[in-house]
Amino acid sequence: MNLKHLVQLVIDNTDGYESFPFNKPNKHEKIVWHVIKHESNNKIIALVFEKDDELLIDLKLTIEHGQQMRLLRGVEAGYHMNKEHWNTVHVNDTDVSASELINMIKESSDLTG
Repeated sequence: MNLKHLVQLVIDNTDGYESFPFNKPNKHEKIVWHVIKHESNNKIIALVFEKDDELLIDLKLTIEHGQQMRLLRGVEAGYHMNKEHWNTVHVNDTDVSASELINMIKESSDLTG
């Protein structure tokens, strides 16, 4: 999967829109953050980004579900996020199936909506 497809997957499965609030000029950060926010409340549903040539997505899950998912290869505590609630998935290097990734996206949308 590529970045554009992943962003569209999140938008297609939520009420979200793409935003770039963290990508300011003159910042030392080299990561381009594709932030998907709710249309209704502007809360973050997901962060999609590339780091070290890997495609990653940060999603909010229940604590229990997050702990369960972190047992799988390619899922870890959220990068630059609350480590208890947010989880990072290495999209192209994980044991998470495509259907489970969609379920995770929907859960993140429900929890932030």
